[in-house]
Amino acid sequence: MTTPGKGNKALKVRGAGGRGGGLTDEELVTMSVRELNQHLRGLSKEEIIQLKQRRRTLKNRGYAASCRVKRVTQKEELEKQKAELQQEVEKLASENASMKLELDALRSKYEALQNFARTVARSPVAPARGPLGGGPPGGGGPLVPGRWPPPASSR
Repeated sequence: MTTPGKGNKALKVRGAGGRGGGLTDEELVTMSVRELNQHLRGLSKEEIIQLKQRRRTLKNRGYAASCRVKRVTQKEELEKQKAELQQEVEKLASENASMKLELDALRSKYEALQNFARTVARSPVAPARGPLGGGPPGGGGPLVPGRWPPPASSR
């Protein structure tokens, strides 16, 4: 943690117009380490420490700003994805509801057909007479759904 006096000294060195004070904040941040070391030659140890600390502070400030931008961008992207997924969930829920209705209708139809088949199987049925007057081949027999031709014993 820096004390208020140290922060002021760093600003005084930069702003004093001394040998190390000729660099702007932008130059200080963007120059390479090799270039910085060339600029620091001939400065006192205290001035070197202050300029390096100032450079580190400015770089950290830049990193923090880019991190904030990245976080905001990431949040916006996640909110966009969330909205898309919510739409998809609503669409699938709607499809699911309509398929349930269709399934219920098909079940009702199936049960009605089963009841009809049971009714037909229980009631005596007269042999059908075709246009040739014969009826089903083999003499006929009771018509049972799913049992055609009739078993050999009834032929």
